[in-house]
Order: sequence, then structure tokens, then C-alpha cells
Amino acid sequence: MTTEQKESVTAKPVKTVKSTVHAADAGTDSVETVESVKQKAVEAVQEAGQHVKEAGQQVVEAVHQAQHQAIDAVTESCEKIEQEAKQLNAGIQEQLRQLKQEVVGRIEVIKKQINSSQGDLAEISEFVKNELSSVLEELTRLSKEIRDDVGQITVKHKDQLTETFKRSKENTVEAWNKVSAKQ
Repeated sequence: MTTEQKESVTAKPVKTVKSTVHAADAGTDSVETVESVKQKAVEAVQEAGQHVKEAGQQVVEAVHQAQHQAIDAVTESCEKIEQEAKQLNAGIQEQLRQLKQEVVGRIEVIKKQINSSQGDLAEISEFVKNELSSVLEELTRLSKEIRDDVGQITVKHKDQLTETFKRSKENTVEAWNKVSAKQ
């Protein structure tokens, strides 16, 4: 608690004690008045203690609520990221399957051409080089796309976590302000 909050919690009971003591000083010095002042002082201290205890309980409740909200938000973000990763993985698997089919088809074409005359071997060799270059370019492009997709997921995750922590902070501050306002 801040000093201002402590002062607001204890201000009323302390004022009561001070006014009682001043009244006792202004009046008689009898034992009965001193006992009355002591009793009022004890009651004021007990009341202040009760206010502090209630404020502490409210703060603990606010903290628990904020923690639960943060955990829920992080869990939700993780689930979203897992879903996006699964979708991305499915897309990558499909692209790899298509690439494999293309390579197998091209190999079949090459096999048919190899069965032809020896004079065509130079041409086939050039064709294989071109096909392998094409496959390499496609793999390079696919690799770049995967890196970009992973980068985008990472940025989304970071943004979601930042937003989650921002909301948690705002909720905690709001709960704290509510507790402070009740005092």
C-alpha cells in the first residue's frame, strides 16, 4: 500500500482518538475519562486494523483475478498459435507431396528418354540438370516461404502476448483502483 492509502485507511480512527484525547484534556482528569479515552483508542485501532485487513483481502482477490485472466489469455494465444502451426504444417506437407509427384513424373520422363539412343544422352544430361535446378529453385522458394510464415507466426504471438499482458495490467490497475476507492 502507498502512504496515501495507509493514511486514508487510518485517518478516521486516528481523528476519533485525537478528538477524544483533546476532549479529555479539556475536561476533568478523572479516572473514568482516562478509561473512556483508552477504550475509544482501542476501538479506533481495532477499526483501523479491520479496514487494513479488508483492503488486503481485496488486493489479494484482485491479484488472483488478474492472474487468472492472464493465464486464460496466454492459454488462448497458445491454442491459436498451435492451430496456425498445424494449418501451416498441413500446407507445407501438401506442397511437399505435390513437389514429390512432380519429381517422380519428371524422373519417369527421364527414364523413357534414357531408353532412347546414345546420341540423346547429352540432351538428357542437360535436361536432368535443368530439372534439378528447377527443383532446387522450388525448394529454395518453399524454404523462404516457410521462414516467412514462421516469422509471421512469431510476430503474431508476440503481439498477442503483449496485448494480453497489457489487458492484465489494466485489469489489475482497475481492480486496485476499485479497492482504493472503497477505502
